[in-house]
Amino acid sequence: MADVSVDALQKVKSALSTFQSDIAGISLRASNQSQNCLNACRQKVDETQAKIEELESAITKLNNKIETLDGQISSALSQIQQLENAIPQMERRHRSIEMEISSLQQQLSALQAQLADAEDDDTRQQIQSQINMVTQQLNSLFREQSELEYQIQNAEKQKASLRQKVSEMKSEKSRCEQELSIAKKKKNQYQQKFDRLKTMLGTVNSNLDVYINATRKFESSSSSSAGQNIKAVDKCIEHIEEYLSTAL
Repeated sequence: MADVSVDALQKVKSALSTFQSDIAGISLRASNQSQNCLNACRQKVDETQAKIEELESAITKLNNKIETLDGQISSALSQIQQLENAIPQMERRHRSIEMEISSLQQQLSALQAQLADAEDDDTRQQIQSQINMVTQQLNSLFREQSELEYQIQNAEKQKASLRQKVSEMKSEKSRCEQELSIAKKKKNQYQQKFDRLKTMLGTVNSNLDVYINATRKFESSSSSSAGQNIKAVDKCIEHIEEYLSTAL
């Protein structure tokens, strides 16, 4: 009967020793696991923060692009307005030249008729001198007329080209504004996610601190209790063995 008691106590002692061994370092393992958990949470926070910064950079670039396009559109519209003001003036001058040319051509015809009817050299020289002067005036007006026609055609081409550019820039601005709206919406969503993650991280950190402290207390108290119980079992075994020795 005493042998059975010793054997049972040895099993109890072994179980207590195993338990004491198992709980040894439990708080350290819990701390390591908690740190891994916190690192994973912080990584999510950092990834979200990086996405927010990426979107903020995109928003800044889009705002700058839109501002640049606004300036270019305004400049092009100003140039178009200048051309629209200049073209009518050139056209009026062109009509005026046509009238001057017509008048001078009539004068030239009259002078040529007079030259044909002139009877003396002096008169013919005077008329020829007038014809030469009128011819020079006509040539000058023809050159000015040709230059004006070129300038008017060139101004019309510039105006058409500028209008095409304005249309393209407005389309690009509209696309940038759509991208900007999407980027701002995404940034707000990620900002809300970031705020939630930060709050959750604080809560997790606090809860894990409580958990680690609890495991430390549990490890300390359990190890002490198991140690005391092992000592008690050892004394029981010792007394039984003494009894058996005396009985023999």
